[in-house]
Amino acid sequence: MADGIKKLLEQQRMFEDLGGLSALARAARGIHQIEGIDQLHARINELTAIPNAMKTALELINPSNSLGQLISGRLRVFSELGESMRIFQDQLVLPDTSSFAVLLKDYPAGLSKTIRDAIGGVDTLQARMAAMKTPWLDTEQQSLSARAFVDMQAVGGLASSVNSFSARIAGALRVELGDWRDPITFDVPELVNSVARFELYDSRGFNSNLTHFTEEAYQETVQIAGLMIEEDLEPDVIDEDDDGVGLNSRAYETLLRFEREIRAFIVAVMRQAFGVDWMKHQLPPEMFDEWNEKKQKALQQGAEELPLIEYADFTDYKAIIERGDNWKQVFKPIFGRPEDIRESFQRMFPVRIATMHARFITLDDDLLLRAETTRVLRRLRRYLS
Repeated sequence: MADGIKKLLEQQRMFEDLGGLSALARAARGIHQIEGIDQLHARINELTAIPNAMKTALELINPSNSLGQLISGRLRVFSELGESMRIFQDQLVLPDTSSFAVLLKDYPAGLSKTIRDAIGGVDTLQARMAAMKTPWLDTEQQSLSARAFVDMQAVGGLASSVNSFSARIAGALRVELGDWRDPITFDVPELVNSVARFELYDSRGFNSNLTHFTEEAYQETVQIAGLMIEEDLEPDVIDEDDDGVGLNSRAYETLLRFEREIRAFIVAVMRQAFGVDWMKHQLPPEMFDEWNEKKQKALQQGAEELPLIEYADFTDYKAIIERGDNWKQVFKPIFGRPEDIRESFQRMFPVRIATMHARFITLDDDLLLRAETTRVLRRLRRYLS
């Protein structure tokens, strides 16, 4: 499955090299006069979603020049990608209840006690399978597909646990999401590429079979698994048919809510421990001045004045939490070990980069984000309650 995902992502990056469908439409303006640019853009979007209609799309391209050949090549890539997805979807079914016992015959024997506890046992798994409405079982790889469903339920149970930062649960999550404990120096420009992120996840030990679903089945599976912050999907915020960018819309909303809540939490607990002037004394070196500098630049440009914490970067939260005296007096009782909360932020960082650069994210990206926002925010809320 990993090799297949990588191939598809490589095909996506090939098309991104051209700049995507918008650039394709702009380039086509000078080649064809048969349609206006808006109509051509819409037509190509439509055609790339229908593999059998690709020959019609190719007829729009003039093959006599290099740009036309390049565009034709990219459209053929999308045709192959669409055909691969069609084949995959055709082999997915909803299993009947009589087959649940067969699908789960290796469980719970093959699972650790921590994961069994997180899922709730075979009866719970069968009930969750029965709740699925979207075809999800891969008839060509039933064992892998069933294991993906089980493992997804485990991730949801672990991330939602009351003791989600215990050593036992953190270790179980590493089996599925990979080991991200050690400090990582990210190649930020590379993280905008989906292939680079896939390779990073693979190098950390992420289980890519977790996302052996179509996007529709995946969305249903994560909901059943409990990988949902309750405000995460508001009907008036997320448009399911938003030109294929639903994952990006969800990621943006989730990150926005996460950062707002983590900032408010840091301010609350640090103020309680160190007083109202805690930022002057408890921020890592130079961070206080950097925040003030950002604030002054924003004000000079006419922006509304905001609390100083609003000028924090995503990487600043981890630095504040890990600072020695902050950790000992404030954050150790909450997270237990610094490497565990560091791991959470590091798992989220690549998808944040992709989202903030408006690059399409993958199901792997989405899962890492869901798991860690669920895990961290529920821990914060329990601590404050």
